Amino acid sequence: PALQVMRARVLKIVERTPPSPNPTAGHTTVKRSYTIAFTMRSGSNEICNLLARNGLGSPGEFFQTRLPASPGLILDSFSRIVNRYQFEGVFGSKMSHEHRAALDEQLSSAIPQYTRIDDLLPDHRWVWLVRQDKILQAISWCRAETSNRWAESSVQKGTGSVYDYDFHHILSRVMMIYTAELAWETYFREHQIEPFKIVYENFFRDLDHELRKLVDYLGGLAPSRKSLDKGSTFAIQRNEHTYALRQRFVADLSR
Repeated sequence: PALQVMRARVLKIVERTPPSPNPTAGHTTVKRSYTIAFTMRSGSNEICNLLARNGLGSPGEFFQTRLPASPGLILDSFSRIVNRYQFEGVFGSKMSHEHRAALDEQLSSAIPQYTRIDDLLPDHRWVWLVRQDKILQAISWCRAETSNRWAESSVQKGTGSVYDYDFHHILSRVMMIYTAELAWETYFREHQIEPFKIVYENFFRDLDHELRKLVDYLGGLAPSRKSLDKGSTFAIQRNEHTYALRQRFVADLSR
């Protein structure tokens, strides 16, 4: 009962719907929601872009920083974020495991009997994004850290700086990726959650089919959308140099 009261309070704040930063977003109550569980450099930016283009919220990393400390402010700030970034009744976000843990810690301090964000967000669904080739994923992470370029448009493609090989840098990111995936796997198992799992390589190899499956899982296109938009914003950053780095890392790891 206490949790139901707190959930009703959150939804009541959400339904106030202050003016949206996007004038075309409309003013509707949040009816469905989702969270993308991701690790670094797994294609989350492009997937968020594709979902936004199809009217399924405006997903992003809204919980990278902690909410204000007092219980009242925590709930109000959480509700304001949900309301601000909903689109036609859909709210989506993406979280790394550590940001999920920090958010759950804060919400549990403000809400009696709280267990996870499914308790607060209506019709909430989980999407788990993973990448098969952890070495290429780690190299991409190292490259982005070094250049401070985390996304590249088609116009910018090929203009980035070359990453200087560093075995221990790459190895550390491989270990962090595996640890983060283990943390998500453990979280889902402990909470008996069956997420919709996306494998990066498969998703972008057959975008038409895989994007339709994802949209269907999230409840279908927004009412204002009549057809699927597969337009891409970001360009793939890996090139021949990236594969050469991978081959060198594998050789060093083998030794």
